[in-house]
Amino acid sequence: MTARNARRFIKLLCGLTLSMVSGVGFAAPNLITNPSFDDSLAGWTVLTAYTATWSPVDASGNVNSGSARVVNEQNPGAGNIPLVLGQCVRVIPSTEYSFGGRLMVPAGQPAGTHAELFGETFASGDCSGTASLFMQESASTVGAWASRSRTFTTAPTVNSVLLAIGAFKPAGVTANASAQFDDLYLQRGPGGTGFVIGPSMSASWYDPAQSGHGITLELLDGARAWMCWFTFDTPGNRSWICAVGAVGGVTIDFAQAFMVAGGKFPPLFDPNLAVQVPWGSITITFTGCDSGTMTWSTTAAGFQSGRMPLSRLTSLWGNACQ
Repeated sequence: MTARNARRFIKLLCGLTLSMVSGVGFAAPNLITNPSFDDSLAGWTVLTAYTATWSPVDASGNVNSGSARVVNEQNPGAGNIPLVLGQCVRVIPSTEYSFGGRLMVPAGQPAGTHAELFGETFASGDCSGTASLFMQESASTVGAWASRSRTFTTAPTVNSVLLAIGAFKPAGVTANASAQFDDLYLQRGPGGTGFVIGPSMSASWYDPAQSGHGITLELLDGARAWMCWFTFDTPGNRSWICAVGAVGGVTIDFAQAFMVAGGKFPPLFDPNLAVQVPWGSITITFTGCDSGTMTWSTTAAGFQSGRMPLSRLTSLWGNACQ
């Protein structure tokens, strides 16, 4: 992007308003209920007699959300991992899925404590019976959130997946060991290798091969994002395509993108004349902190469905990607 085009693009971003966020629907690709633990553990089941509590410590620093904290209270520790909290999800046989989230060992835990995330597949539709596949992701970093993910394909007989969390502490340790979890997800499709969307993805993005148009993306919280695509229709008219989307793992699904018609330049602008015009759907899948792919589907006049690579154009001060 040339310096001149970059300045024009940034000026467009500065004029963005979130006034149309409310009332815009979207479909969630994340199959987990309450994945970001906004204010409780609702939707999750305590699997053992050990303690699971809601914590106000949020992985993204969101004061309106929190995380789940589980405790290994074995005394002394047996060197195993009791599954403390879990959620059963119906899935489709012979289908690729990914699961993951953000894990942390809080300060003050016994040496050797790990945060453990598990995925188990079952032939039944309610996670009963014997697990046919056992998957595990772990993090031991103290006081810092770490992203973990795993991709797998369900067997022809699998109909449900149990996503569960627990804390490991070494054998013989008598003190309790805690671990915290946030932004958990289970979704169809691949999930990358340890990268999970976080607040640092709020930025300007574009295709370097098509300098002059691009998107602005804002993560509203661990589950929702807002975007606007500053582009052109096929006749060459300037077009803004905006949407609220659902965040899940490495993907944001904007199921109901729209354009705005009826507005006039101030002071002639009348908000009663501005209307949302349905445009189509947009999906953004990130492969890392600085790259991804945007695909879209539309039947709106003057547009066509397609896809393009995305590269980071800007970064927010003090909000580095990890």
